[in-house]
Amino acid sequence: MQLPLFPLQLYLLPGGISKLRIFEPRYIRLVKLAMASGEGFGLCMKDEETLCHFGTRTVITDFERMSDGLLGITVQAVEKFVINDHWQEDDGLRFGDVSPIRNWSPTAVKFADRGIANSLQALFNEYPEHATHYPEPDFNDTTWVCQRWLELLPLETNQKQWFMSRNDHRAALSFLHNIIDEQLKEE
Repeated sequence: MQLPLFPLQLYLLPGGISKLRIFEPRYIRLVKLAMASGEGFGLCMKDEETLCHFGTRTVITDFERMSDGLLGITVQAVEKFVINDHWQEDDGLRFGDVSPIRNWSPTAVKFADRGIANSLQALFNEYPEHATHYPEPDFNDTTWVCQRWLELLPLETNQKQWFMSRNDHRAALSFLHNIIDEQLKEE
């Protein structure tokens, strides 16, 4: 599959939602291409000036003209991918030949993991502006909870890429237990 690529430090995993401001001509073209194809575009991180190996295919779910006259779009991550090859066109827009990676399977939250889900729910309650992105949060799905935590935590790019490369949520869950269980003990 070939996708136009949008390199950003934004980290979205499947089900993740974000708003973006579009103002550069190359990214206005990206939006047009994404809407015309129905396939969306690839959101990928950069390490220095190098594109990272893993990204997320996103689709545009809404758009608006912002008060400053710029285009605002809402995107939702659909699936992870690995970049096989990429190139840049004359206007600076990047494209990639990508292969989809299987999404993590939904998994019911176990009793032992309830603290991680409850902590995320508390965070959503504390920051309703973030929670508005998720009108139907799924705090009962461990995969969904882990993905939202990974998007929010201030991790290094290489850490985020490593989690993207995993086949399931187990490594993320173990990592979150180390962080959140310690935090809960301190409270």
